[in-house]
Amino acid sequence: MNTMTARALMVGVLIAIWAWLASVARLNVSMWAGVVALGCFYASGGGVAGLQKTIVATLSGVVWVLIAEAVRVAIAGHGVVWAVILGAMACALALQARVPLLSFTAGAFAGAGVALGLGVNTGYEAVRAGVALAMGAVVGFAAERLAGMIGARRV
Repeated sequence: MNTMTARALMVGVLIAIWAWLASVARLNVSMWAGVVALGCFYASGGGVAGLQKTIVATLSGVVWVLIAEAVRVAIAGHGVVWAVILGAMACALALQARVPLLSFTAGAFAGAGVALGLGVNTGYEAVRAGVALAMGAVVGFAAERLAGMIGARRV
């Protein structure tokens, strides 16, 4: 079995296990958010570096949404004010790429998109979004490692 096929099978198995565990244990972890982070993991190049980039970048996006929401609430911003706040947040997401650890801009925007989609506006909700994003990245990393182990067993 080639590496790509093994990786695809491992991703499928791990996502199925996650979905099953989430339903059996009634885990309130967003599957779609995890799948977004899984895609980010592969987009970042995979491996340990990709895992690190994905987790840090996606979590930074969640933090920026939390900050934007706090500013909106503090100044009672609606309509055009909220639009300006979101624009400033997008600017910050792009500018943070100057910091090497935060340079995976696509991951930062994906994390912000997930946080906006989940309606993150409290620390608790941010943690839930962050856990889902981190789990997705870890699923990608685990699938990659398991596929490598399967490939190494060829005779």
